[in-house]
Amino acid sequence: MARSYSVNGAATNTASATLPLINLVSATTIRPKVYDVLMGSDATPADNAAKYAFQRGTTAGTAGSSITPQAIDPGDPSALASAGLAVFSVGPTLTANAFLLQWAQNQRATFRWVAAPTKELVLPAAVNSLNLMSLVVGGSAVNMVMSIEYEE
Repeated sequence: MARSYSVNGAATNTASATLPLINLVSATTIRPKVYDVLMGSDATPADNAAKYAFQRGTTAGTAGSSITPQAIDPGDPSALASAGLAVFSVGPTLTANAFLLQWAQNQRATFRWVAAPTKELVLPAAVNSLNLMSLVVGGSAVNMVMSIEYEE
């Protein structure tokens, strides 16, 4: 039976085609499968829109802070995958045009994506990354709060 983990963080959604807001990094022994994504803003409400996408990468990059994935079941062992949050000093090597999920979101709205059974976003069993990119920001950049749940 697969073990489930959660990665959470907050970051300013500055538009960038090279630096993710948050990413999940696989390991050579596992194939993480993202099954739930939740995102919204805790900033003062305003009408700011943005376009987000999950893009594959072949490296992890160097994040300003690492995130320790939390086991959803406290009886599970520590996660083998890792994660990074915003302020990347070196961005991951992104796979050109490898966008797995893309959406537009108004700052006043919360976005949630739940995978249909067996239709999760899957990372390979290699040091690869799945990167949440803020591709377009209309209006002001604002703080976004993100939660990614996945299984190993």
